[in-house]
Amino acid sequence: MQRLFICLFLLSSFISSAFASNCPFATVASDTAFCQSFHLAASCRCTASGLPKGMCNNMNLLYNRMISMFGSVERACQFQHDTAFDVCMEDWKCYRVGGLDYHGDLCNGTGLACE
Repeated sequence: MQRLFICLFLLSSFISSAFASNCPFATVASDTAFCQSFHLAASCRCTASGLPKGMCNNMNLLYNRMISMFGSVERACQFQHDTAFDVCMEDWKCYRVGGLDYHGDLCNGTGLACE
């Protein structure tokens, strides 16, 4: 039974990864189009993983789900393989909090959070 569960988990992860590869990437966090591009990229990857569109289109619900599953943004960014860890961390920080990216540039060109 445990082997079947592991096989199904690995298969679903492989399938999700294959579909997620068709998803766009967000622009750099300092770009004025960052907010829209991050939302689109995150929603696409969420939907490709099999979660409902209603959750995937709401960044607060998606963030809360991510935290409940992984415990922190750091652990979630370590788990995913689509983007570099530091880019993942920076993107979530800029999207939710704003401020400066890791290069000292304004997040999304304004310094404001996306939400």
